[in-house]
Amino acid sequence: MKNPMMAIALGLALLLSSCGATVAESSSAPESSASSSKPVAVAAASSATNPKAEKAEEVEAIAQAEETTEYPEIGQIISLQSGDLMCYTVVRDRQGQEFDIGATFEICEQQELLNQNVRFVYSEENVADCQSAEPCGRSRKETLISDVVLLGENWQVLSNGDWTVTVGRIESWDGVNNTGGLTYYGCDSDGNCLSLTDGFTVCRDGICNMSWENGDYAYTLSSEVTDDGEGSTTLIVWQNGDEILRAENMELIDSSDS
Repeated sequence: MKNPMMAIALGLALLLSSCGATVAESSSAPESSASSSKPVAVAAASSATNPKAEKAEEVEAIAQAEETTEYPEIGQIISLQSGDLMCYTVVRDRQGQEFDIGATFEICEQQELLNQNVRFVYSEENVADCQSAEPCGRSRKETLISDVVLLGENWQVLSNGDWTVTVGRIESWDGVNNTGGLTYYGCDSDGNCLSLTDGFTVCRDGICNMSWENGDYAYTLSSEVTDDGEGSTTLIVWQNGDEILRAENMELIDSSDS
């Protein structure tokens, strides 16, 4: 698998040969961020008391989960409209297919997201089960877009099976050390995710680090720059300067060039 930083590093090799030191920091997920296993498991566990009713609930949960898995992970928002119950969006995936997907009201407040390449973050939210904004005392669960990560024109997804990291806005690095405006969306295998912005790049002595800071924590994707492009990439996390995580063998699994 090609080194995810190779495309940048080779083009700027002469410039970076004189560049100096540095540091680091941080934080995709499957095709859908909403997990189907929990509602199915809950329905199955309670079926002993009312088999027919709970079986129907289980079938409904599975149907909802299957529908959720169709939601795109990466694409563009082409329409935003605030409604009484939620924000209504039209999303276009990378193949050009369009989806009507609900979102939290906060998404509708970000008109600058329109027609931008983004990574969608989904969550299960309670939505009023009413015909208008007037309270009716009923609610239902909906899978909504709750956050988006700007990806820009140049982005990559790396994974080692346990950790998956999406890096966006790679084009924001101008070749000068400690510059850039990289975005980060990292998830572990349990679906715990972290979104970060304002990352920077440092290249020195055959190593390029893309780094993000988050309070006491720093997150770095450290890549070897090799002639054949086969250098390894490692995700490293520090807390107060102490290394607390090292996830090796991060491989490129998707990118804006795919």
